[in-house]
This record gives sequence, structure tokens and C-alpha cells, in this order.
Amino acid sequence: MAKKTTTFLLLNLFLVALSTLTTAAVSPAVFVFGDSLVDVGNNNFLPSDAPKVNFPPWGIDYPGRTPTGRFTNGFNYADYVAKAVGLAMSPPPFLSLSNGNQMLRGVNFASGGTGILDTTGGDVIAMATQIEDFEQVAANLTERLGKKSAAVFLEKSLVHLIVGSNDIYALYSLLSPGNSTQKDEVVVLLLDKFKHQIERLYDLGARKFAVLGVPPIGCVPMVRVAISSYGCNEDLNDLCLRFKTATKALLKDLSMSFKGFQYSFGDLYEMFTQIFSDPQQYGFTELKAACCGGGRLNAESACLPNSTYCSNRDQYAFWDLSHPSQALHKTMAQLALYGPPLIANPINIHQLVKS
Repeated sequence: MAKKTTTFLLLNLFLVALSTLTTAAVSPAVFVFGDSLVDVGNNNFLPSDAPKVNFPPWGIDYPGRTPTGRFTNGFNYADYVAKAVGLAMSPPPFLSLSNGNQMLRGVNFASGGTGILDTTGGDVIAMATQIEDFEQVAANLTERLGKKSAAVFLEKSLVHLIVGSNDIYALYSLLSPGNSTQKDEVVVLLLDKFKHQIERLYDLGARKFAVLGVPPIGCVPMVRVAISSYGCNEDLNDLCLRFKTATKALLKDLSMSFKGFQYSFGDLYEMFTQIFSDPQQYGFTELKAACCGGGRLNAESACLPNSTYCSNRDQYAFWDLSHPSQALHKTMAQLALYGPPLIANPINIHQLVKS
């Protein structure tokens, strides 16, 4: 991945600026939708067939060394964003709610393994179901706050969408590999469904959307280990890049079509490009291997209670064969929150919340 000197200079400038920010961006609530990148425990409440990580060493760097159901060794992207926009902690998992007061700072609906398509992930919480759950929360807020106040509350709240990677990986596996026309058909299929999901959230009162794009999935450990050189699967990355480009165009179109629609697109593909081009700038020394697992690159088996895991976890980009480490989650959040337009477009999350 080519090094972009000008971009690095910009990134250096904003990273330095992080320590001097004095104007906080505060959101009344954060509502999170998506997959394992932002699941904070919903899958713990699902049947046994659903993917779960509620056992050690998952969560080894979370306070109390607690395996919370987050698909990483500590905090995840949703945690860091929530704190940055004024919440004391991440919104609770929807399936853990026991009273209406818990909804007043937001709710996390995400489910590890899910996708844009209802068929992705198996026995998990599909995006369609997550949105139905949000409809219940919106109705509860309207009952508690009144129609007008609830509408204002939702308009000012941050709505996070982090989904698509599981769909792309599953569909690419069926193409194995596909030609350009087939890849475009995959993008159209996913984008049409994703568009309707965003529109439904808008109809329910959401106005500020923070969308995190898909990464270059071809560079995660479980994909690298299938390549003799341990390099990235660039054909899979090409599909990810096409989906990223189409998602950016979709969000721009929606912002021009719907009154009050605002968004920040966190370009996770570009983030990974920058990190992989100069990992030491971001504190990483290991990009290929997973910290926890087994076999080559620690990516031939899952991270289980008897797995070996690294001690220098902050230097690893990946915790297990497919999920980012806490350190990478933190870097991703900082870039989405405060990054320049190349990384966070057309504005970053900090600017979106303040608007």
C-alpha cells in the first residue's frame, strides 16, 4: 500500500491536536447498530449457536479482566466513541435492558456475526431486527418524553452503523473469485438493502449518522494465512473497495434527498491503508499475526480458553484471527472522531455531533 506523505503530515497534525482539544462534542445519546466490531454483549443473550466470546482470555484488558462479550481483548470502537461524545460508558446491550431509564443515553443493538442481509450470520440479530428493536426504544422515548421532545432528542443523538464485512466475506466466498460484473452485482445487492435500512432509521427519527465503512478484509490474519506469502488477498480487497466507494456515494445522495440528514463516513479502508503503510507511527509492530489463537499467524484456530496469547497486545493490530485488538479499535475511533476528510468524510464525528 503506497505511502502518502501529505496525508501522513495531516494525520500527524491532527494526532498532536488531540491532546489540545478543549471544546467537547456532546451527544444526548448514542444508538449503535452492526456487527462484532461494536457488539458489547448482545450475543451473550442469544442461543448457544450464536458466536460468543464471554470467556477468558477475551476481555483480558477490560477493567477487572472481564470477558464482557466484546469481540476483542478490552474496549471496542463503540466504547471509545461513546466516551468521546460525552457518555460515561458505552450504551448497554439492548437485550440486557430492564427499565426505560437505561435507554436515555442510548442503546447498543449490535450482534457479532450479523450483516446487512437477513441471511448473513445465522442465529444472530439481523440488521432488520436491530432496527425493529430501535423502533421499540423510539416508542418508549416518545411515551416518556412526549412526541416533540423525543423527536428533538433523536435528531440530536448519534446513530452508528458498522456493518457489511460479514456479508462481503460470505458472498466473496461464493464467488471464489468473481469477475468485475459479479462484484458489482454484490455491491448493488448489499447497497440496496443498506439504503432501505438507513431510510427506515431516518423515518424513526434518526438524523445524525456515523457510518464506519468496511476494512480491507483481505488483510485480516485468517485470510492472510491462506496465502503462501502471508500477503493480503487483493481480489477480496477490491470488492471491499468497490463497496466503500458505493457507500460514500449513497450517503451523499441521501444527504441531498432527506431534510436534516447529516453524516460522517469513517473510511476504515483508508484508515487501514495508512496504518499498514506506516504501522510504527501508530504504535503497531505486528500486522499479520493474531495475538490469540493457534497455528500459523495464530490464525488457524480460534481464540479459546486454552489458546496462547501475546503479552504485548498494544502492538498487535489483531486480537484474534479476524477481530481488531483494543489498540486498533482505539486508533480507529480516534481517526473517525477527529480525522481529516480523507479519513472521515465529509466531516468527522466530532464535527457531526457539534453541528
